[in-house]
Amino acid sequence: IEQSRTILLAAKKAGMSLKVHADEIVQLGGAGLAAAVTAAECGCRDILVLEKRGATGGTSAMASGIFAADSPTQRRQVIQAPKDEMFRRYMEWAHLAVNPRIIRAFVDLSGETVRWLEDKGLHFMCRSHSPADNPMTWHVPDGDGAAIMKVLAEECRRLRVRIELKTTAKKLLKEDAGLIRGVLAERDGEEVIFQTGNVIIAGGGFGGDLERVKELCPKYRPIMGNAGVPNKGEGIFMALEAGAAPDGLGMLMAAGPVAGGGGMIRLGEEPHVVPINLTFITGEPANIWVNKKGRRFIDEMGIYNYYEVINALIRQPDSICYALFDAAQVRRITEHGLTNIASGYHFGDAQRSPLPEGLDRVLESKADEKYMKISGTWAEIAGWIDVSTQTIEETVAEYNAGCERGYDPVFGKDRRYLHPILEPPFYAIRCVSCYLNTLGGIRVNEHMEALDRDDNPIPGLYAAGVDTGGWTPDTYCAALPGTAFGYAVNSGRIAGFSVAKRLR
Repeated sequence: IEQSRTILLAAKKAGMSLKVHADEIVQLGGAGLAAAVTAAECGCRDILVLEKRGATGGTSAMASGIFAADSPTQRRQVIQAPKDEMFRRYMEWAHLAVNPRIIRAFVDLSGETVRWLEDKGLHFMCRSHSPADNPMTWHVPDGDGAAIMKVLAEECRRLRVRIELKTTAKKLLKEDAGLIRGVLAERDGEEVIFQTGNVIIAGGGFGGDLERVKELCPKYRPIMGNAGVPNKGEGIFMALEAGAAPDGLGMLMAAGPVAGGGGMIRLGEEPHVVPINLTFITGEPANIWVNKKGRRFIDEMGIYNYYEVINALIRQPDSICYALFDAAQVRRITEHGLTNIASGYHFGDAQRSPLPEGLDRVLESKADEKYMKISGTWAEIAGWIDVSTQTIEETVAEYNAGCERGYDPVFGKDRRYLHPILEPPFYAIRCVSCYLNTLGGIRVNEHMEALDRDDNPIPGLYAAGVDTGGWTPDTYCAALPGTAFGYAVNSGRIAGFSVAKRLR
């Protein structure tokens, strides 16, 4: 709020609330920052952003790039990604289980949003998220998602958007007629009432509320960890309490298999160190994955879309598996680099190239009885997994026979990755799953207006980003990389446009 327009309606006393006026209140993160900047650029004043934490950015600051179709970046790189085709591809992935008007609005705005961000000083490159990407829709800026969040936060300050950190929204306040009249929040242990007629909910999901995740998310498994910012979903549930209809509540942006021990390994010496996430080692398509029973359960090339493979993993006993490979595979990785690394990740190009020597020694140093076993015999590997030696030997023998024939008769894996597992020492790494965030919650239309249970807009209430439903099926669309981050920014912009239109 600009100080000259702040309206203090009640002095602060014990047992009372501070009341402040704002024309528009948003929550913070990729969607919230985009909404605030867009609304301010459209002429809105007195914009107040409430952020529970002590810094801006949210999970979006941990992301890499955004989806876009028909963008300036794609045109410069001679990449053809027509909006109509990308819209149809998204709808096909979703099996029509989304609101097509929302997807249309998102896709149509996405290319212009890249231009909007470029005009603010960001430089994008379209990069591959997997070797199967065609066309490339993943727009990765210098500095990744953190750079986008930094630019938008700076724009908020330039446009005099007031950001209230360490302030938690608790309840939407409504008039008797049902109109939004403000937000009850908490700051420094005290209640504050912010009076406004327009609220944009963009709180980043409720992945940090484990009890609600257990209750509402069918894909959740106790072994899963939360890899994103642990938001609690206050915005979603205060909107539902205020009469908004739920949509997609309980979906997870889950992924796997991921190496149970996690963490990074480092190869080489300064200044030429190449860091590699252990998950990328376990996800090499020449490996095999076996469940707790010692049986393969999926074509291992599926790691190219681990948001989809999670559906196979959570069906396995205890939702865990083991990546098996041998010394020859370690040598291939060293000589040729990894095959499943997105070029848009930090050091992605270096990881896809020949690696510094010493991978075998680094893996040996990481081995422990909980997450990794290295042995010269399958009997020891089998004992560590707790299955019979015969089971593991039969599984590996069946796979090796397929490799010799150049055909995987069980899952039809691409023959390029059919390498027999013969050369000791043998490696087994325990793999689990994780989730980045929840997806869905508040029903909205293509204008990001929150809808009641009769699909009527609730005047003055908007939502954006992962707090909304209708934009994603229960399996996140990694076939068009960057959709979650891209949707956050674009839906935030749409919400900002909508509020500005209402205030004219």
